[in-house]
Amino acid sequence: MPREMSGMSTSTSSTGSTAGTLTPAASPAARVVSPPPNAPSFFAALGNPLRWQMLKLMVQHGPLCASQMATMLKRDFDGVSKHLRVMRKAGVVRANPGDDRRLLFFSIPTVNQPEPGLLDYGTVRLDLRAPAVVEETPLAVRA
Repeated sequence: MPREMSGMSTSTSSTGSTAGTLTPAASPAARVVSPPPNAPSFFAALGNPLRWQMLKLMVQHGPLCASQMATMLKRDFDGVSKHLRVMRKAGVVRANPGDDRRLLFFSIPTVNQPEPGLLDYGTVRLDLRAPAVVEETPLAVRA
């Protein structure tokens, strides 16, 4: 049984920048999520900036096919398709055939998204919900 650890929550601003903060993981009684089978490839799949954007698109819009993502990201289909294969192989996303079985729709597995914008892969917990606006007072400059 996996031991309980603190997860990393990542907040994303409207400009696309991310800032990580540590938050306690969900209580073991709440739900059990098994860690990804190959953690290094899982983290490598999330380490690419384009794949990170693709993950955020799936959180915002739900299941998307490669051509829809390529259009939204203004990228070529072949490159987007390659990145989706990497994410699928690492266990970050799932692919389901469309109604006519010609298209594959990629999505975040339901078990890994307990609520909109919150992803829980067992080893890591990602918070992609809109961050609360925090006003910070500027530091005073001494003369």
